[in-house]
Amino acid sequence: MELTELISLSLFATVAAFTPGPNNLLLAASSANFGLRATWPHMAGVIIGFTLLVAIAAFGLGWLLTAIPMLQLILRLIGLVLITLIAYRLLISHTLERQNATRPMRFIEAVLFQWINPKGVVVIISAISAYTDPASIVLSEVAILITLFFWVTVGSVLVWAGAGAFIARKLTSQRRLAWFNRTAASLLLLSVAPVLLDLV
Repeated sequence: MELTELISLSLFATVAAFTPGPNNLLLAASSANFGLRATWPHMAGVIIGFTLLVAIAAFGLGWLLTAIPMLQLILRLIGLVLITLIAYRLLISHTLERQNATRPMRFIEAVLFQWINPKGVVVIISAISAYTDPASIVLSEVAILITLFFWVTVGSVLVWAGAGAFIARKLTSQRRLAWFNRTAASLLLLSVAPVLLDLV
């Protein structure tokens, strides 16, 4: 991979990782509602799950999804349904008593969520299509993809979860928490709106 391609891929990965999306919004909401410590399994699940998805996609799954649009469509639909359900749970969550609130996402749930996260799947397919050769698997290119996406994912996870923990300090009443959760739920739905529009 040439230097210009590496710079371009780095910019693409950074923008994709740090801009609002299901993972980032859910991490911020979890940290705001349950605290940073309780969100660690969720954070680790996103990092490990997304990196694993990048690795598997780079070794052929990305091209399979491109070659079989129906498979990609099914994953997108499942992801949209699940995100809608999560947004609804977030919308009705407004208690400051964490023991009575809905629980944070578990590690394995966060890992599995990466496979049906519409934004994540689109990002990986785009990166593999644009920056790797479909005719052959070049280990150096795969290594660069995995390493780069791992570190930008770590960065975005820490930033968004940290932002949620910071916001939590301001959520001193049920009314404020309710408004925050409603806003987060709305942004979560908006983050997958492009995927929904692409289906119609």
